[in-house]
Amino acid sequence: MKKTIVLLAGIALMAAGCTKTEVITSGTEGTQKGIGFSAYTAKPTKAAQVDVTTSNLTSFNVTAIGNSAVYFDDVTFKKDETTTYWESDTKYFWPAFALDFYAYNTPAKGIFSRDITIAGQTLTFTPSETLSEQEDLVVAKTTGQTEPAGGATVLTFSHCLTQVVVNALSTNSNYTVVVDGVKLANLAGEGTYTFSENKMEATAAHKNSATSSDYDEEFTAKTLTASPKEVMRSGDDDGGRWYLIPQDVTSWVKDSDSEKTNASHGTYLGLRVKITTTTGDFKVYPRTGDASAWMAIPVPAQLKFDQGKKYIVTIQFFGESGNGGAGYVDPEKPGDLDGNAETNDAGKKIIGGAIKFNASVESWDDNTVNVTINL
Repeated sequence: MKKTIVLLAGIALMAAGCTKTEVITSGTEGTQKGIGFSAYTAKPTKAAQVDVTTSNLTSFNVTAIGNSAVYFDDVTFKKDETTTYWESDTKYFWPAFALDFYAYNTPAKGIFSRDITIAGQTLTFTPSETLSEQEDLVVAKTTGQTEPAGGATVLTFSHCLTQVVVNALSTNSNYTVVVDGVKLANLAGEGTYTFSENKMEATAAHKNSATSSDYDEEFTAKTLTASPKEVMRSGDDDGGRWYLIPQDVTSWVKDSDSEKTNASHGTYLGLRVKITTTTGDFKVYPRTGDASAWMAIPVPAQLKFDQGKKYIVTIQFFGESGNGGAGYVDPEKPGDLDGNAETNDAGKKIIGGAIKFNASVESWDDNTVNVTINL
């Protein structure tokens, strides 16, 4: 587990990466009826969306290659609760030659395809852009396998996507920050996993381009406090997380006048917010209307989108001392910042630095007046 804290325009972000595989349990020794597997996946995490774990991995698909031919293709293996093995409905038995196994779960949402042949073994996946439909994708490979003396062939699955969860807090009691949406903009939405390299790579044409994907979701409005709050929740459920294609990204260049509207499609993180003063209910952003509007910050260097890593990003409004900022007007979906009822404020800083004064008092201006009293 690694933790990094970065101060960026008065907003603190923390990214936590977790190791991608942990052995949970093992199979039971016994006589096998056909080829079967013992499977291991990552440590479970409670969420409305389900991380694939050893305990909830009810089925997966396998392609077997041996003796320069496909022995069986895309066969579903299901968990047998009586033996803790995963077996196929139609049994396949061990041949006289060794087998290479390529295994994967098949997400119900998004676009999933496979190309597993003697020449090469790959999977291509596009996650759904709807947060609640996104799913974990796990893969496993083992080569040169022959019939085990007892039990079943072991498959150790690893996560081949990146997981992101977003929290937020506000540390200045003079302002009320309400959040009702979250997004990651301009990411490659398609990737290809190569079994020989155990690597998922983003499709190059989808990175920081006009074909990049935006992942945005609206939620029940939440008023931020000084304690971090998960903003990817809807109501009181157990929240959500993004399952994204691992990739290197080029962040939005917020300080460039030419990039106020993000013409280069840089990656940024956004929250849909309504910011007011606590007393007087002065509208800070958006300046007009009652609806919320998108704010943005560039994706920081610590957010690498590495394969098999989970990142918990905490956005801190007004900085650790309460004197920081509130991000920037969304460069691509700007709200009204200056009160002219026009959304032409893309890329502008939402709030400046703390108001301060240098004070001085002028000295008295001495004047002499002579008064003559005449009686």
